Amino acid sequence: MKFTSRIAIRHLRSRHSFGFISFSTILSIVGLAIGVSSLIIISSISTGFFNIVNYKLSGIDGHMRIHSYISDRMTIDQIAEYDEQIWNISNAIVATSPYIKKNAIIRKGGKTEGIILYGIPDDALNSIFQLHRFSKDSSTFLSDNSIIIGGKLANLINVGVGDNMIMMNVEKMEKDKILYAKNIRVSQIFQTDFPEYDRLLAFMPYHSVSKFFSMDQAATGLLVNIDAPEDTERIKDIIGQQIDLYPNVITTWKERHTNLLKWLTLYDLPIKLIMLFIAVVGIFNIAASLWMIVIEKTKEFGILMSMGMGINKIQVIILKEGAYIGAVGAICGAIMSFIMLHLQNTFHMIRLPQDIYFMDYLPVEPRLIYFIFYPVSAFIITLIFSFYPARRASKISPVEALRYE
Repeated sequence: MKFTSRIAIRHLRSRHSFGFISFSTILSIVGLAIGVSSLIIISSISTGFFNIVNYKLSGIDGHMRIHSYISDRMTIDQIAEYDEQIWNISNAIVATSPYIKKNAIIRKGGKTEGIILYGIPDDALNSIFQLHRFSKDSSTFLSDNSIIIGGKLANLINVGVGDNMIMMNVEKMEKDKILYAKNIRVSQIFQTDFPEYDRLLAFMPYHSVSKFFSMDQAATGLLVNIDAPEDTERIKDIIGQQIDLYPNVITTWKERHTNLLKWLTLYDLPIKLIMLFIAVVGIFNIAASLWMIVIEKTKEFGILMSMGMGINKIQVIILKEGAYIGAVGAICGAIMSFIMLHLQNTFHMIRLPQDIYFMDYLPVEPRLIYFIFYPVSAFIITLIFSFYPARRASKISPVEALRYE
């Protein structure tokens, strides 16, 4: 071990009025460790929460939709033409499907609820809406009268899988003033943890909905899923440039949930700033500790300089002390955060109210970059803050330091 390194370690472990190991050194390491671990944990929580919400929204809502903005229907021929053109434009497309979207009323006993009904082919349950993510049962329609509903709706009207209900056509009730209804049976119940989805969404076979709402040779639009949901805006632009959509339009899952996504982005920055301030406080504490060492060890520095040690080596000693504190604090912070994130991922210790946060536990998604960027950044900043105490130590005069010895 180099001479300067031995002196730096002796200074950090030297006797202090507070105990054997310097109390200020311990505080410096703990403060920096808390700051680093806080940044890693908050970044992992933010990433996990954002990805879970995106995962659910892009799944249950479909990635892109082509539909008319002046009518509630498109012709089957027009949809088929768009479908063929889209597959030829980008290899990012993984699934497409026509769909019918209608408002309806369901009734069970004395309980009545309004729903948003989607008529889709059987294979679109998983390829487009990805209901296999939100249900333990296999996603399939068992018959023409099958309906798949959300868990909250099932609780509101007190039905389960296999129960029969009555579904009423709202359009005929409004326009023709007649009651047009049919018997349906619950074939599956899904649970997304988004209260509005679980209360309003329902799915039935495409041809059954088409017949019930008199949508022969017409549909609401075309659903499109791609291999990377976060890439929908780019794919949308490519499709819009190469296909004449007028009078139709493409909307993405991000556009339909823009307010929620903006909220997730806005809340992320202030929390990270707060955690950054905690880390900065820890780094200032390190600078203060080094300053105390310079003051307390003035006599020792004077002796070393009188014995021929150069100014540069005095500076190196202080810088190494800062480096040791920074390294230990950063490593301890990374270890602390790894343990806490692992425990949360394994045991889900922190629970959340499901009706508010769309999930029942706090999701975390640790990434390697967090365990590299934050500790390394803290270490570099600690070195930078160590330069001023090192410069102050280099200005010590041996004569002044030893005058009263």
